[in-house]
Amino acid sequence: MSGRCGEYRGAVMTGQDRDIRSLLDARLELIRAIAEANSEALRLQQIAGGMMFLDQKDEEDGTVADPRAPERDANAAALERCRDHIETLEARLSDLDRALGAATEGQTP
Repeated sequence: MSGRCGEYRGAVMTGQDRDIRSLLDARLELIRAIAEANSEALRLQQIAGGMMFLDQKDEEDGTVADPRAPERDANAAALERCRDHIETLEARLSDLDRALGAATEGQTP
């Protein structure tokens, strides 16, 4: 190796090993996507919490108007879409794990 990180391509794999490798690569990508979606859901949840805090302050101050209603609705919708996306990704991960289990069944470590 000449020291460049991009040159190493791993062991040469054939047949079932290549299938397992592609399943593992797909699993890693799904886990990354789930982590990214969870991060976004947390960000949206924090925004919702901040709006709730401001709503409580408005109640204490006697403010009647709800100037944040459109933002709250948009944030709630985005959070719901994000949660649905996470559920979809987790279902795909579960399917992938079953496929990986079937592909490795009977192999010795």
